[in-house]
Amino acid sequence: MGNGKEKSKVGELASIGATKAFIVVLTVAAVVMCVLGPKIVEIVMTKTTPLAPDAYRYWIMLIGGYILATILFIFLFMLYKLVCRIELGEVFVEQNVRALRILSNLVFLACVITFAIGITCTYMIFVITVTTAFVTPIISVISHAFAKAVEMKDELDLTV
Repeated sequence: MGNGKEKSKVGELASIGATKAFIVVLTVAAVVMCVLGPKIVEIVMTKTTPLAPDAYRYWIMLIGGYILATILFIFLFMLYKLVCRIELGEVFVEQNVRALRILSNLVFLACVITFAIGITCTYMIFVITVTTAFVTPIISVISHAFAKAVEMKDELDLTV
């Protein structure tokens, strides 16, 4: 009977470890993209522009990219802290609810920024806009579920 519980714990630790590793790899990739930002924008500049002339388009994409990178770094940091709390057994706590709400807001902000860049500079970025538009409500629903679980846990703690 204990064997099944041990396997579950090993699977949980492996999952958390894989998530942490993915966050680190994504952070390194984002740093590389920040360093290569001007070169990446030059590559994108070979495509035609929806609205903005090339002189403005370059700077809109470069500055927008660095703003999005900042949002990504904050997102990854918050996600890493969330995973660490879950690893410690702190699952249904107010800090996680707050973190999920912030994560949802960050993804929504990325959605708005990529939409603006997509309309003015390059349609390619709409892939990110659609993805963030899809993920934002999912994170929001999970946040509300966590909030409800925290509320129920607090209520149960008071009755015991």
